[in-house]
Amino acid sequence: MAGSLAQCAAAPCDRFLLRTHARRHWCSTRCGDRVRASRAYARKQESAARS
Repeated sequence: MAGSLAQCAAAPCDRFLLRTHARRHWCSTRCGDRVRASRAYARKQESAARS
């Protein structure tokens, strides 16, 4: 099971998780939501800067 241990992909998080699914990258829904919201905000800012 050591091969399925991974660090959370969210920037400020320092937790680890067991990767029970290949698409799982975050230790919790909260971390995943934070990352997705950050990406959406960055896209919005980028498109506003182009206009």
